[in-house]
Amino acid sequence: MSRLKNRNRRVKLNLGKTAEPETEQVVEVVTEPEAVETIVETPKVIEVAPVQVETVTIPKVVKPIPKLTFKIDPDLARAALHEVTDKAHVGTYISTEPTSESTAVITFDSLMPGYKSWTWVVMLSWLDQDHLTIDEVAMVPSETALIAPAWIPWSQRLEAGDVGIGDELPYRAVDPALTAGYAGVEEESVLEDTSSLKPLWWSLGLGRERILSQEGRELAATRWSQGEFAGSSIMARVAKANCSSCGFYLPLAGSLGSAFGACTNALSPADGKVVALNFGCGAHSETDVVEAQVPSLDLVYDDTYDQGLNVDGDDEESTH
Repeated sequence: MSRLKNRNRRVKLNLGKTAEPETEQVVEVVTEPEAVETIVETPKVIEVAPVQVETVTIPKVVKPIPKLTFKIDPDLARAALHEVTDKAHVGTYISTEPTSESTAVITFDSLMPGYKSWTWVVMLSWLDQDHLTIDEVAMVPSETALIAPAWIPWSQRLEAGDVGIGDELPYRAVDPALTAGYAGVEEESVLEDTSSLKPLWWSLGLGRERILSQEGRELAATRWSQGEFAGSSIMARVAKANCSSCGFYLPLAGSLGSAFGACTNALSPADGKVVALNFGCGAHSETDVVEAQVPSLDLVYDDTYDQGLNVDGDDEESTH
């Protein structure tokens, strides 16, 4: 720093006396700053040999099931089953399988109506062969038994058309078909309290807390493109023109409007329904069918017949 202060130092020189008046000459001496040597150390790369990891498999220790040291009478288990069901529901004896040193399971066929390929099981335990205890009885299905399907929650079992008058679906906090209805809000405090949201921040200013997500729009488009009013329907195949050129076609707003709309023709079977752009029916606004004129004939009637008149001998026939 001291070297830099001497940059503009002024030195006063005495050049001697002459006839001319003495003047002071100022000579500016500039001191260049010393160069600073920068030393950059190159990092050293240390090569490390790869470590080989050996996979060690720990064998599973399975304790052998001990054999029975005495014989268990199956009738003891059968009597326990007769206390919980009819005797006709218990079939033939199948086996006795020990599960430990002091427990076993006795199995019987089940003859109960509606439970084909099910079996009765009786669990026993003992301290010694003279003191047997019935722990539990049950009926269990085999691999070929007809059993009910896995439980599906009611909200997931619903299909289109199941919701009727007065029905109300449970609220789903996480729905892939919906997304947040506000845009441009990043403050966590606002996101946590949805009641403080302003309509200005919500999508399109509609004040909806959630709107259709991209996945929801794709799901709707898939349903509509495979439904009754899609281009693949039989009616659309037979029709001479589709909805894209029909005056009764009202496109939907948003991205779905490029492929779907609503029909407003009261004579169309799709009136008030969402139709695909390639759908068509016979109620097209620009149909080229000419209205046919129904031929009509003049009124023809027989004015010669009247009751009370003798026409062609009617009265003569009635007297005979």
